[in-house]
Amino acid sequence: MAITNTSVLSDTIQTVISEARYTEQIKEVISGVCWRITKPLHDGSTVNLPYWGTVSANNLSEGIDMVNPQAMEDTNVQFTPGEVGAQIVLTDKVARDNNEDVLRAAGRILGEAMVAKREQDLAGQFTDATTDLGGAGSAATLGIIAAARATLAGNSLANGGPAPMPYGVIHHPYVLLDLVDVLTPTVAGGTTPLPAVGSGIAEDALANYTIGRVFGMPVLESANISIDGSDDAIGVVLSMGTGGGLVLATANEWAINPERDESLRATELNVVGEYAVGEYLPGWMVSLTNDATAPA
Repeated sequence: MAITNTSVLSDTIQTVISEARYTEQIKEVISGVCWRITKPLHDGSTVNLPYWGTVSANNLSEGIDMVNPQAMEDTNVQFTPGEVGAQIVLTDKVARDNNEDVLRAAGRILGEAMVAKREQDLAGQFTDATTDLGGAGSAATLGIIAAARATLAGNSLANGGPAPMPYGVIHHPYVLLDLVDVLTPTVAGGTTPLPAVGSGIAEDALANYTIGRVFGMPVLESANISIDGSDDAIGVVLSMGTGGGLVLATANEWAINPERDESLRATELNVVGEYAVGEYLPGWMVSLTNDATAPA
């Protein structure tokens, strides 16, 4: 018996493809809490951020002239922006045949790639902190975070003096899970939440999976922090914002510029930005090395 099915009428039945989904890039976190500087146009190739040193005061004797003048000193911290970019080439045939708005999709993908690159560059500066707490294979604890905060507040004059507030915590989500386990009764056989922890922070962690604030500091997670071959990640407690420990100096905000190639019958989408990242004072950051084994 003859049956008319889709294979018989394959030439006349349209193939229906659902809307393509984007691979989610990790959103901006670190760039939102660093010291952001825009380099003026035609103002040289570097960004210079000098800081003043200190002088000492001495006891005086009545009627005796001061004979120990102090010299002022300054130190320059220099950043040299470099170009970063990405490119997608779309043939005219792809644009005609695809059921998606491929130009718009390509623009979004390029922009997210630039965000991820900048976040990873900033996270790479955490290892330059003067002090590192924790250690390979060690779980994150509230005690380590408190110690990092105290280290910033008590930073020696030789290393730039006490770090200016506000402070913040940034770490990989796998590391911060250890803190969630401490603050909430989700561990089999555990005695959490801690008696000393207010009910609000435990309830927030349970309801929204967010720690919020500890010791007066926001706790932020970023999966752009890399995990090494031993399943460890390096986060940071730092002085945030303008005048803080981590710098993002931008010479040229990125923009996506299309360029036609007629002989190739294609359109190049080029995105280029120019920036530098670095620490202003390494004593104003404390790195946290902790175990970042994937949850199981």
